[in-house]
Amino acid sequence: MNFDDTIARIEGAFSNLSPQLKQAARYVIDHPDDVALYSMRQLAGQADVHPSTMVRLAREIGFDGHAQFQEPFQERLRSKPKVTYVGGARDLQKRSGEGNPIELVAEMFGMECQTFKMLNEEGIANSIAEAAEMLCNARNIFVVGVRSMFPVVFYFHYACRMFTHNVHLVSGQGGTFADQLRGVSKGDVVLATSFMPYSRHTVRAVDYAKDRGAKIISVTDSAVSPIARGDDTFNLIVGNESPSLFHSIVPAMAVIEALVMLMIARGGEGALKALEDSEEQLNDFDAYWLEKTSRFRR
Repeated sequence: MNFDDTIARIEGAFSNLSPQLKQAARYVIDHPDDVALYSMRQLAGQADVHPSTMVRLAREIGFDGHAQFQEPFQERLRSKPKVTYVGGARDLQKRSGEGNPIELVAEMFGMECQTFKMLNEEGIANSIAEAAEMLCNARNIFVVGVRSMFPVVFYFHYACRMFTHNVHLVSGQGGTFADQLRGVSKGDVVLATSFMPYSRHTVRAVDYAKDRGAKIISVTDSAVSPIARGDDTFNLIVGNESPSLFHSIVPAMAVIEALVMLMIARGGEGALKALEDSEEQLNDFDAYWLEKTSRFRR
């Protein structure tokens, strides 16, 4: 059943549905992207119904369960026409001109808060802890993220290099993207992040690492993301909605910060010794500004 057939079935059955099923159906019709991206519990939370209501709705229109129900919505999202940067910027300028710019800022912060709320409610902390365990047990960690996601992976590499020496940033500096992946193999973990529109470099890096037996941890925006596919991929799905032209990297950064925190917490004496050495080295280089009493003060 394709997307159009699914919506037609929901609309045809709508008048005979219970009030709760109608509420769920109305949300599904109005927010098809959410159906593709969110888990059953997340979707139910957004529609303000019990999770079992979503299951009943799926079965009411001929699906076995929520996973099968998602498929036509996910296929629609894959083939959805891309919004261009110029088109997005034009819409943003129009909205700013028609209303109060402060409202746009409030909308952005509101979306960020909603994303964090959903992450907390979904118990993603358990998944982050499992991912941190994989990273701690890895022989080598290759971290991949380009364009707008580069600050996220750079932070991970920067922070981890303070307490461990097996983390490698795949930055592609000087055209050496492929070179920096050389040697990845079984026992290694690739931590990759990409949001739609997905980076070709990141997708190719993940596929390359998979072919060589490495495990993949993806931080991405959808279960149908090209870096989230396959049974050998551990996925951390985070929201990235924003009224801005660019998607939000704040939730992804929060997940990365949590991974670093748990890796330090599990690092034991080895991590403490490495941190002590790093701090001493930074002091030797006089890396940080320290306010000193002026010698001219009387």
